[in-house]
Amino acid sequence: MSDVEHHRRIDVLAIGLFGLAVGALTLGVAQLGGIPDSNKVGTLVIALIFGGIVQILAGITDIRYHEQLGGTALTMYGFFWLTVSIGKLVSEGTSFHLDMVLFAPINFVYAAFSAVMVYLTAYRNATLCILHVIITITFSSTVLAILGIIGETIPGLLHIVVGFMAFYHAVASLTQAFTGHQLVPLGPAFLHRTRLLPKSLIKQNG
Repeated sequence: MSDVEHHRRIDVLAIGLFGLAVGALTLGVAQLGGIPDSNKVGTLVIALIFGGIVQILAGITDIRYHEQLGGTALTMYGFFWLTVSIGKLVSEGTSFHLDMVLFAPINFVYAAFSAVMVYLTAYRNATLCILHVIITITFSSTVLAILGIIGETIPGLLHIVVGFMAFYHAVASLTQAFTGHQLVPLGPAFLHRTRLLPKSLIKQNG
């Protein structure tokens, strides 16, 4: 990968995480009652654009530059925000009032997806891995809230944590892309890949 492609990849990650930060913080504040219900449609529009469209565009661009992990994550999370936001907008703006239980399966599947991402991002850096731990817990708590087991407070607080962590990583990615140095620490990778030796070398050493 050339230096130009490397910088573009990191910039794309920053864009996607900025989108996630805006969407998650807006939703979290709304869930905690900081945004009145009269502004619910506006909240959903912000979530749709920043959490959905921005992440999808960033993910597609990341895939274009052969970054499968970041591209898959950004694209799939983006489609989640897009789907749920559109579903809730349809429910708010038409006579088709959708039951919130409809969104329980998709949140459950994304909780499992995020758990896998915890393992994969452990090879990247500590911040990204911990972010996906919080995202996994957030999806799980959202399922419990939809089923009426807990209230909206816990998912709301978790969305705010996700938003701040995404913003922090976005700033770190952007500054590193611009300066070439990690000015904002992201922490070391928890896991490290072992490089496999070619079969020819294994035979020579065997």
